[in-house]
Amino acid sequence: MTHRPPVRGTAWLALLLVLSFAASSQVADGPYLTGAEGGGWIAHWIEDTGAGPRARREPVREGDLLTISATARVPAFEVRLRPPDPPAPDAIRTAAGTPLLVVADTHGEYDILVQLLQRQHVIDERLRWSFGRGHLVLLGDVFDRGAHQIEILWLMYQLQADAAAAGGGVELLIGNHEAMVMRGDLRYLHPRYARTAQLLGVDSYAALLDADSLLGHWLRGRAAVLQFDDVLLVHGGISPQAVTRGLTAARLNRAVREVLMGVADPADPELHDFVMRSHGPLWYRGYFALDGAPAEARRDDMDALLRHLGVNTIFVGHTKVPKVTPLHGGRVVAVQVYPERDQDSGTVTMEAVRRDAGRWYRVAADGLREPVTIDD
Repeated sequence: MTHRPPVRGTAWLALLLVLSFAASSQVADGPYLTGAEGGGWIAHWIEDTGAGPRARREPVREGDLLTISATARVPAFEVRLRPPDPPAPDAIRTAAGTPLLVVADTHGEYDILVQLLQRQHVIDERLRWSFGRGHLVLLGDVFDRGAHQIEILWLMYQLQADAAAAGGGVELLIGNHEAMVMRGDLRYLHPRYARTAQLLGVDSYAALLDADSLLGHWLRGRAAVLQFDDVLLVHGGISPQAVTRGLTAARLNRAVREVLMGVADPADPELHDFVMRSHGPLWYRGYFALDGAPAEARRDDMDALLRHLGVNTIFVGHTKVPKVTPLHGGRVVAVQVYPERDQDSGTVTMEAVRRDAGRWYRVAADGLREPVTIDD
């Protein structure tokens, strides 16, 4: 057993303040903006009053500024509400040398994501965009497991506007956990959010992110598959079955959006079923050797896939790896190094992949920047 000296005086007071702030950040939640009659939204918060949590509501409109509360490690920031965004693009073309940072599954680990973005100079200490004309892409799975998914959503929402003003861009792709929550499958939801739903008087947390809510509408307009210059970005992967069907990024994105919007009478219901199952872009794991079995996708499958989509490499999350790892001779790059913080040392684990001046780097929340070869 490790024996620690007692904490006294100002150190004891500081510890109490930190613990109190951390506990408060687990209680306070929001805002969630649901549609209001006559336009605008109703903003819903859970506040920590000191005597227990309390729900607060107020009407808000486009142009209003909302404050997203600080957590134990991350400062508060402001979000300006804007008109509904158009659907995210299926493809983005940038000038040669444009920086790109690709981040995989964050699962509510807000402070770890913020540390990574700050160490890679994408945002500054006040969470403001500092990546210029660079682009940031999250490969989905912001939702579930961790306690601060709503803060990540609002940060991405605000950074999207700030990046566009600077000539850059931010894209959040849909992962299987976004789809699960929006469709009411809450099995992996952090207990904090079940408590939020109870305090706000809704039957399900998913009701706070329905198609009429600000964030729910914004999420349903995001892409599931994005062609970025000569690479493809997707949460799970593109299966050989998708290639056999002749599915493009645009067709896959449209099908996923139709499912999430709840289109009652789709033109291709079988495709709707396909995109939400194990060979669809949100769930596919066939690039990986799992449980002692070889990868489902073979080298000739990968070559056919790259030709079909007109890209050189596919970047994926969804399946955990110990470090950013090229697979299949660089045809696939696995990015999901699960975000974790060691409770004793405070050391964080999270990686991403970055392109600068045409070269690729494995980067991490501790400031690591290491060249990585992603081709033969």
